[in-house]
Amino acid sequence: MKATLIAIALLTLTTVGNAKGKADEQSVRAFYEKALTVNNETTPAQVFDGILASGYVSNGSSGSKTKEQLVGQLGFFWNLVPDLKWEIQEIINTKDRYVVRSIATGTPKGDFMGTPANGSKSFKIMTIDIHTVKDGKIQQTYHVEDWMTAIGQLTLPKPKDISQETMNTAMAFMEAMGKGDMEKLVSLMHDDMVWHNEGDKAMPWIGPWEGKKVILEKFMPAFGANFKTIKWEPSDALSSDDTAAFFGRMIGELTSTNEQTSEFTYALRVKVKDGKIILWNWFEDSYAVSKAFHGK
Repeated sequence: MKATLIAIALLTLTTVGNAKGKADEQSVRAFYEKALTVNNETTPAQVFDGILASGYVSNGSSGSKTKEQLVGQLGFFWNLVPDLKWEIQEIINTKDRYVVRSIATGTPKGDFMGTPANGSKSFKIMTIDIHTVKDGKIQQTYHVEDWMTAIGQLTLPKPKDISQETMNTAMAFMEAMGKGDMEKLVSLMHDDMVWHNEGDKAMPWIGPWEGKKVILEKFMPAFGANFKTIKWEPSDALSSDDTAAFFGRMIGELTSTNEQTSEFTYALRVKVKDGKIILWNWFEDSYAVSKAFHGK
């Protein structure tokens, strides 16, 4: 009889213990599945009212939060990350302690911890939490989330430095001209390129010349037959978006008269489109060039 009573008592304690343990674990699961994970059934405030103790504290590496503060933070997260999901991977229970390993995923739309996010990238990180649970109420939590990995996954690639690309293309074009590398020169010319020189219309290379074919077949032969660069000394260069500008000093010789110009300043405006030169706009001392061309 005594042994039977003991067995009944042990069975009762076990049943009560199992029921208590089940309630505690249900609270822990609700923490992730109903409060952290965005859903249409409830809100973090409603869930936490049922599973968090009145004096609940959430402890992280940057400080602690009360239940009210945690509710406010999650409300912000639900708006910022509308598909936020926290999936439990493993639960380890020792007495009133529950260690939970989970995976958090989401696609933020807005400023996420100082990182701009436009909804085009998602994060997936591991989290570890230790909960203390008594009578179905979570008393406190120690948590660690790998947010640095999330930020790295969300960081958008930097836009190309268009200004630098423009400068590089213009410099490559000038280098090809200097070396007489026609293959490279042609490869850097846009089909709709305009080469614009202004000045004395008697000089056969004065433009504008429109189109790659026209420039190659008409302008370059006319210019090459009449003008020889004696000195080319760049002094300044700058670029902004698709436009580059160059400034310097030069001397030219007009082959028809063998007359050299005096040294003069020049300016050059270059526009780039799709990685190719679409405008080559030349400004020079056209009077000095015209005088030499006419042998004056």
